[in-house]
Amino acid sequence: MTTRPHRIAIAPSGFKESLSAARVAEAIATGVRRVIPDAELDLIPLVDGGEGTAEALALAGGGRLVPCTATGPVGDPVS
Repeated sequence: MTTRPHRIAIAPSGFKESLSAARVAEAIATGVRRVIPDAELDLIPLVDGGEGTAEALALAGGGRLVPCTATGPVGDPVS
């Protein structure tokens, strides 16, 4: 009898002013891989549109964040 590898969804939210949802998901995945090395992991960081949203979207879409300066709504530069 053959067994299928475990498939685990990891869907945390972030810890405000500490860790983003994406970083929490990565930390949990690291721990799971130590215990179940052959597990298939789906990292699904949950965000509410606030801090960490851009990072979660980049992770989900296979992208990366590119720091830049833009002009804010009142004409001031923002990062």
